Formats: sequence, C-alpha cells, structure tokens
Amino acid sequence: MPAYHNRLSQFLVLLGDLLLLNLSFFGAAWQRFADLPFFNTPYYDYYVQLWLILNLLWLVLSLLFRTYDSALKPEPRQSVAKTLNVFSSHLFIVLLLLVALQRGEQYSRLFFIYFYSGVFVTIIPWHFLYLRFLRSFRRRARPLRNVLLIGEGRAFEDFIQLIARNPELGIAIERSFKLGSEHEDLRPVEEYLKTSESEEIFVALNPDHPQFSALYRLADQYLLHFRALPDLGMPPMKSLQIDFYEQLPVLSFRPEPLQQWHNRWIKRASDLLISASLILICLPTLFPLIALGVKLSGKGPIFFKQRRSGYRGEEFTIYKFRSMVLNEAADQDQAKANDHRITPFGKWIRSWHLDELPQLFQVLNGEMSLVGPRPHMLAHTEEYRDLVDRYMLRHLVKPGLTGLAQVQGYKGAHDLAAMEARVRADVYYLQNWSLIFDLSIILRTLASWRS
Repeated sequence: MPAYHNRLSQFLVLLGDLLLLNLSFFGAAWQRFADLPFFNTPYYDYYVQLWLILNLLWLVLSLLFRTYDSALKPEPRQSVAKTLNVFSSHLFIVLLLLVALQRGEQYSRLFFIYFYSGVFVTIIPWHFLYLRFLRSFRRRARPLRNVLLIGEGRAFEDFIQLIARNPELGIAIERSFKLGSEHEDLRPVEEYLKTSESEEIFVALNPDHPQFSALYRLADQYLLHFRALPDLGMPPMKSLQIDFYEQLPVLSFRPEPLQQWHNRWIKRASDLLISASLILICLPTLFPLIALGVKLSGKGPIFFKQRRSGYRGEEFTIYKFRSMVLNEAADQDQAKANDHRITPFGKWIRSWHLDELPQLFQVLNGEMSLVGPRPHMLAHTEEYRDLVDRYMLRHLVKPGLTGLAQVQGYKGAHDLAAMEARVRADVYYLQNWSLIFDLSIILRTLASWRS
C-alpha cells in the first residue's frame, strides 16, 4: 500500500475519534451547564484543563493500543475490541487522576456520565462502520498496491489464494516468479525489476534457501520493500508474534491476548463491576429464598462444594447451591438428564442456572471469571488430558461462570466427541479474547437462560 494511503487511513481514524470525543465533551457541557453560569467562574479553567487532558489521553492510548492499525487490515470486530480497551483505560485513568489530585469536587459527576455515554455510543460505532465501509470500498476499487511474488512451495500458493479471497487488503500480484530449483537463474527477475512499478516484493522462501539472500539484495538495489513468506512447516495460524531478545528473534505461535497486562486488567475490572452489582441485587432477594428451598428439599448442607481444576491447572473449591441428595458419587459422576439424585427443587434451580449464583463471590475474589472455560472435575481432567489434543490449554485462563462452549451448546455430555468440541471452543476463546467477545457471550448466555 503506498505510504500516503497508510497515512490517510490512520489519520481519518484518529481524526474521527477526536472529533467525536470533542462533540461528546461539548455536548455534555451544554447539557449540564446550559442553565448555569459557567464562563465567568473558576470552573471554566478547570474544564479547559480537563478538555486538554481528555484529548491528549485519548490520543496517547490510541497510539498505545494501535487502534489506527485496523485501517491497514480492516477487521471490524478487532477494531471495536481495541477501541473498547482504549475507552475502558481512558475512563479508569481519568477517575484515578481525579482521586489522586483530589479534584473530584471541581467536576460534575453528571457531566462525566453524559460525556462517557456520548463517547461510547459514537466512537465505537464509528470504528465499526468506518471499517465496514473501507472493506466494501476496497472490494470494489482498484488495488492500492501492486506487488511481486517470488518463491515456491505452500507459502507461495497460500499467498495467491489469500489475495484472491481478501480483496479488502488492496493487494494485486503484478507478476509472480516460481523458482524451480535452488540454483535457478534470477536474471529474468532482475530484468523485470528494471521496468516494474511495484513497491514491494514477497519472497516465499525460507532464509536458508540459496536464493533468499540474493533476492534480498535485489530488493535493496531496486528500492523495494522486502517481505518474507517462510514455510514454518506448521499448520496455518492466524497470529504470529515476533519478539527480540537483543539480536535473537523469538517466535510466539499462539496468540494469548490475556497475557497482556492491560487486557487482564480490563477483564478483571469488568468481573468486579458486574459480579458486585449482581451480588448486591441477589444477596437480599434470591439468596435467602434459594437457601430456604434447598434446606426444605432434604437433608444436607445448603451449599455443595467440590474440588475442580482451575487457573494454570491448580485445584480450587467451587461452590453451588446443593441441587442433589447426598451421594458418594458426586465427585465422579456428572449430573445427567433425569438424574434420580436431583431433587425437585434442585431441578428447578438448575433449569434456571440459579445453583451457580454462589460462584459470583468466587468471581469477586478472583478465583473465577464471569466468562471462561467451565471448570471440570479433577477426575475428568485426569481422564481427558491425554485423550484430547490441547486439553490443558483451557487452564491458561481463569474458569468462568459461563463460556463459549456453553453458549454453543456443548454442555452436559462428557463423551470424547463432546469434550473435543468443548476444548476447541475454549482454545478459540483463549486465542481470540476481547472485552466485546466477553460481553457477547454474556448476552448469549442470558438469551438462552432457561435451557
């Protein structure tokens, strides 16, 4: 992509953000202070300072989270996830500054409610709609850049298919040269480069190939950006991260968004906010009624507790409202449909998933999360860890009250095929986590509440 197209797309994203941010700021100020004296008061200076801080902070966070990069590879869901990260961090830092600087009394709480509500309902749709437009426009428009492709093997063919499937990338292959042997003459390539208008060359060869270094030198000689497409001999993967330990490149083959501190903080903050709110609602209402119903349903404690496999494989105790009669097989046999051990009241609370409510306290104290792989019995972990590929990866995130596997319908059965499907969903969640992904799973859980 020519450099000016890069800069234009990035500029439009950031410009749109700042325009909507300021529109929300002045809209919130007008809504809050329309009927109050404002301009000739000390509060005017406070809000001018706040206006500068809000704009600079949004710009810095956008650069830090690279929200503008989505314009180069327009994927609306990823863009919205990045924007939500910026929004959450922006809100947290502003509140932290107000508390640390003891400036809370100088600013209206209602103003901040208006402002952040305006930002949320404008900037997030802006990113989504802009990238949808960009994808549609690029599919119809001429390619933004012509490139040369040289090489052989799977990476060579995969790149051709990728460009054909994704016209929104704006790439057209001007000419391809398929190398038939390690010692093939590169003079036809060099002759073509003398008249080519391409700005980039993609080389589908491994670095140890004899022609790799020669093509690298040719790219320098003809002022081409050199891009390597090595065949790593592994299944196709969506993300590959390269870090450098001094001069040594280190490849990470599995994306794990929750390894980044800001993503962990955002997920933890949402867990605290939602779980605390639900506890405040349910504790004085549902909890006493369910506890009484469990006590009247038969002998035994109100709460059922069991050791489960948790974060990084560590054992923890999970709590539920007891829904079964006391039985010795509880730690080995999962409840099944029409299980004779389930009490009539237990059947009712299980149908509404109310037996899981005590786990809100475990979300609050950090043992669990609202969304994540459901924790399995220790016996099931031992049984399936060697039978199901990548089974243990599901423990790289905290266990959840609900998860992707559950909203996709993979719950209840514990046969091998069902467990493989669950693990696939859990690993997909691990590799594609975002705040919007969590919110969508929560909404899908609520939509299928009684099932």
